[in-house]
Formats: sequence, C-alpha cells, structure tokens
Amino acid sequence: MEHITASFRSQADREQAAEALRKQGVVDLQFESGPAGGALTPGTFAMSRGDLAADTRGSWLMQILVESSRRRQAEDTVALFGGQY
Repeated sequence: MEHITASFRSQADREQAAEALRKQGVVDLQFESGPAGGALTPGTFAMSRGDLAADTRGSWLMQILVESSRRRQAEDTVALFGGQY
C-alpha cells in the first residue's frame, strides 16, 4: 500500500479528482481543508465553514491510500485535476 498527499487549488478540483480516484478503486481517501483543518471522515467532502472562500495552493488537501501497483495511475489522476503531490 502507498500513501499519497495531494494539494489542490480549489475544493471543486479536489472533488473531481476524488471521484475519478474512487472509480479507479483507491483503498481510502481522507480530506483536510485549510491550515487549521483536521483529518475528516474518509469518503466525505466535509470542510470547515471558514474555508469556503479559500482558493490558495495547498488549501485543499487529500490523503490517498492506494495499492502499490496503482500509485502511478493515482498520481496521474491527481495531476490531471491540477493537484500537486
């Protein structure tokens, strides 16, 4: 199993990437938002109310757990939706 941490410029980009990653069969996804945000329930798109207007690089984080053989595919998907890992 491999862990990947990705940051996104917007919540929408992160949501699109998460949906694509789910279709690829990732093992688990966890989300964080903003510098004060904590880990959230896997599979949800919950976020802190204070971060609704955030649009800075690294504000929308996603932790991805994927099988080692699918790491490259997950990294490509993150990049496709503007994420950085």
